[in-house]
Amino acid sequence: MNIGFVGAGAMGSLMAANLMRAGHALSVHTRTRQKADGLLAQGARWAESPAAAAAWADCFVTMVGGPQDVEAIYFGGALDQARPGALLVDMSTSSPKLAERVHAAAKSRGLAAFDAPVTGGPQGAATASLIIMVGGDRAEFERARPVLAALGSSVLYFGGPGNGQRAKLVNQVVVMQNILSAIEGLFLARKSALDPEAVLQMLQNGLADSKSLRGAAVRALKGDFAPNFDPRHVVKDLSLAIEEADSLGLDLPGLKNARARWQELVRRFPGARAVQEVARLYA
Repeated sequence: MNIGFVGAGAMGSLMAANLMRAGHALSVHTRTRQKADGLLAQGARWAESPAAAAAWADCFVTMVGGPQDVEAIYFGGALDQARPGALLVDMSTSSPKLAERVHAAAKSRGLAAFDAPVTGGPQGAATASLIIMVGGDRAEFERARPVLAALGSSVLYFGGPGNGQRAKLVNQVVVMQNILSAIEGLFLARKSALDPEAVLQMLQNGLADSKSLRGAAVRALKGDFAPNFDPRHVVKDLSLAIEEADSLGLDLPGLKNARARWQELVRRFPGARAVQEVARLYA
């Protein structure tokens, strides 16, 4: 299959490489061309614009920063230039309502659009073991599955357009509050002069155990702030979740508090590039 791919960042470049390894032909576009050098060296072709990538592709995939990027790409030419019958798959974390708009515009043009955000981080992207949450028409879903299966070990269909994004926002609400509560607990233990190893043993052998505790929180306790998930994206994701909750008349004060913590991190430490750097606020 000819796949047009937009977004060769930390995640996108790894995902695009997996599509090529699965035997798909790739046309790639990214704002900074040198980020695509590795893909071009592996045989990908360069597209001068997202619209050019869409015009060439049987399946057009985007993995970009957020709703503004998604809207600019799809309504800035990709929808108009896409081949009749093409698949359009946005894998960015974005707005459910924007996903619905893209789907409606695509359907009116004879195209099949899906929102299919992911979780699993760079490691999951590198090993094609991402969890992929899909929203879109069920009747067209099977056409998209082979592309998605080349990128993830779990492809979950959540229903109509926008529901992939809604599922991803649920994930972010839980993960980010887990990380925050684990970091707060560990720093309470540190300030109380408790043995950190004993505290970790207690937590990891009880109901408090989680991947967030064993990963981000432990790294924070050790002062390991190697870049992973940009805190600015945390703020964006949690803001989207709050917007969705507000539209449903649902007040989530824990979520709002978590966003405020990462907003403070971004304000006070603008160079932060690791999710666990929120621990700097408690040091």
